[in-house]
Amino acid sequence: MSIEVLTADVEGGENLQRWAAMGLPIPPSWRIDRSVVADSSAASLTQQLRALPRMFTDNRYWVLQQGPMNPDSRRESLLNLDSDESLAAALRSIFDREPGPDHVVIQALPRQQAAGVLFTRHPLRQDLPHMVVEGVVDGSNERQRLIFDDSGRLVHASQAAMPLSQQVDEALLCQLHSKLKQNFDRPQAGEWVFDGEQLWLLQTLPVGSLPEPREAWTRRAGVGLFNQVETPLWYTLAGRWLKAAFWEPLVEQAGWSRLAKIEPYRRQHSHIYTNCAFFRELQQQHQGASRFVPPAWQQLEIHDEATPARPRPRSRLRNVVTPWRHRWTLMQLSLDVRHWKEPDVTREGLWRAFMRLDAMGEALSRVDGELAYLTLADALPRYSAPLPLALLTTPAELQAVEALARGDLESVRHTGLRPGADPVHAPLSDGPAQAATLNSLQQPDVVSDAQLAQPSEQDANALRMARTARGLRFAIGNRLRQLLRSMGAIAVEQGMLQHPDDIYFLYFDELWQLWMGQKLPASAGKEVIGDRKLRYLDDGLQGAPDWKMDQVGYGFGGGQRLSPLLRGLPLVKGSVEGPIRRVCSAWCLNKIQPGDIVVVDQVEPAWLPWLVQAAGLVIAEQDPANGAASLAVTYGIPAIWSASDVMHSVQDNLQATLDATQGQLDVAPVMDDDNAS
Repeated sequence: MSIEVLTADVEGGENLQRWAAMGLPIPPSWRIDRSVVADSSAASLTQQLRALPRMFTDNRYWVLQQGPMNPDSRRESLLNLDSDESLAAALRSIFDREPGPDHVVIQALPRQQAAGVLFTRHPLRQDLPHMVVEGVVDGSNERQRLIFDDSGRLVHASQAAMPLSQQVDEALLCQLHSKLKQNFDRPQAGEWVFDGEQLWLLQTLPVGSLPEPREAWTRRAGVGLFNQVETPLWYTLAGRWLKAAFWEPLVEQAGWSRLAKIEPYRRQHSHIYTNCAFFRELQQQHQGASRFVPPAWQQLEIHDEATPARPRPRSRLRNVVTPWRHRWTLMQLSLDVRHWKEPDVTREGLWRAFMRLDAMGEALSRVDGELAYLTLADALPRYSAPLPLALLTTPAELQAVEALARGDLESVRHTGLRPGADPVHAPLSDGPAQAATLNSLQQPDVVSDAQLAQPSEQDANALRMARTARGLRFAIGNRLRQLLRSMGAIAVEQGMLQHPDDIYFLYFDELWQLWMGQKLPASAGKEVIGDRKLRYLDDGLQGAPDWKMDQVGYGFGGGQRLSPLLRGLPLVKGSVEGPIRRVCSAWCLNKIQPGDIVVVDQVEPAWLPWLVQAAGLVIAEQDPANGAASLAVTYGIPAIWSASDVMHSVQDNLQATLDATQGQLDVAPVMDDDNAS
């Protein structure tokens, strides 16, 4: 028997052969049988080994694969040896064991300048598609970490005397990451070495800490739906509307039998989460839905079929009929809302009016669902710049922003705008706390080279319909608020509730029991309602996990601990300093002051009058339909976006510097109590 060269072979007996056939950078490798070592003297074996590599000259070392680290492991135990003599001695030692292997694999490598492990997906965070690289540089024992986002952009690098990011070409790491993702259907951990010119892969194996989740829920779903905390009553109304008008007909039409009795929504942390199982099915025909699916499911979908899923082409008739049907529905609902009158303040009159508004909400939700989950979800990935404000905001909202920017504060305070569709939100004309915090501004002349997207006429029409639908959703919510205030007053007068606002914190079935049975159900006692209100406001100020997978929340630190992921893409150039202000719901708006660096994720366009006060904006998403991004470009506010995990990575009031030109947010370290004094 001889020493066998391991060549690239898709059906080879060794992993290295199959990996080489995939185009992965595998170093020169050989298989050595037991008989070769048994039949050779120490000197002869050393000579045979010395003659193997015809590259690297003497500036090399050997890697010996000693077999699995333990019986249940797929990971090879690798032994680095710095000379031919050391390798010969190690081979004799291995084959002298009883029982010993029949053969071993060896690899030749040039002297390394760095070595480490590349994770194709974050090894600890199921929600992040980020690549994580850990490694050490020759001459240092300090382990460093690099984190790249899903577009290959470095978003974090450890601070070190000999930075890994300067020693190893980032492009080589991204190339290895790309090849591993293309050839494996599970997240991989690839062990690599760098010789100063080339990156070599020693072995790769699945990341054991990232199994495919059995169930996943997301609060980042749809366009403009459920962006903030919602009360129990609004959850059971709006969620039921979308379920009955959009999801159930879609499930029946598509034949998704296993989803027929599955709930599309649930409320946790006072936020509405959407069941990703629906998007997993939906992405087969609507690729835009894939961004609502967890990273584990996105990757697996590519390899589940022989060819990637392609959206089914829509017929010309459907392209004409669907927008026409949407416009007709919106026109009818606009007339219904406009002609709606407050009923007589009687128990029957109020309930009948409530049911009429409930029917309007359900009819609207079919249009809302198709636009948010299908039409716009497919269209928006085509745009890399924010959309014009006029396509995202209602005329009244746009007028409020423009008035505030020119210093006309009084006209803003007297509008009927509300910061959310949920009836719990009062119009600004009612004098809520948020209105008092609006400051008169005089925006300087806009100086920005950032551009807004110019959508196609078809997409612009879809955005206009979505804007109209959103306005109707707010209008229905406003009329529900009027009704519920009257209903709450009656319940308080009869001793069933302590405060009229308590009615928003009843689930629909509890409201029905209170109104029809004229008593408060046991599930909604006064202490229970108090706890719900307290939890709702706390959740509104703290935020919530982006994802729930197998009952574990991901993407949430509540700002309690700083994270290194504080880089984004430049949106509007400039540099500002100021305190951090996290805004995750309308209840945070009253904290914004001119000069703040405001950090946001999903945004209601109704918040823009407050956001225009910001000295700088940091936006978690790279979403062209995010009103904060459009606001920044329109008014020249220094801003970055695609700052992935930033909502969960900063704390309020910390001083920060936003370098929007470089896409970097630098936050001052947290001072402990001793230093603060």
